[in-house]
Amino acid sequence: MKTSLFAPLAALALLTAGCNHRKCDEPMPCVAGTVLAQTCMAGTLIQLHGAQGGQTVVLDRDGSGPREYHHVISTYTELGELSQPGQTLHFTFQRGGRNPDLRCLANDAPSDLPLHTLRNVSANSCTDGAAN
Repeated sequence: MKTSLFAPLAALALLTAGCNHRKCDEPMPCVAGTVLAQTCMAGTLIQLHGAQGGQTVVLDRDGSGPREYHHVISTYTELGELSQPGQTLHFTFQRGGRNPDLRCLANDAPSDLPLHTLRNVSANSCTDGAAN
C-alpha cells in the first residue's frame, strides 16, 4: 500500500495560510475611526484615528469643496446604523474583502482604495471592552 504525503501537506498548508504570518490566536488591535462617507465604488470610507495606516483621499463631503483626508480605509462591511458620516467607530480590521457587483458613477469616490474587513464594530470605546 502506497502512502501519499500530498493530502496531509495540503491540509497543513490550508490551515496555516489563514494566519498571514501572524500567530492565529493573536488578537488584532482595536482601533478607532470616523465614518467619512458612503460611496458606491469604495463602500464606506473611514478615517482612522492616529497614524495607523490607510491612504490619503480627496473628498467633498459637504459641498464646500474638496478636502484631503489621511489614514482612510474602505469597507463593504455592513455597519447598519453606525454607517452615518461623523460616527466614531471602534473595531478590529484586516486588509481584504469583496466588492459587491455594483454599477457606479465614475465620479462617486476613489476606486483604487484597497478593501478592508471590519470585525467587532462598536460605538463604545476599545477600553470599554466592546471591540477587544
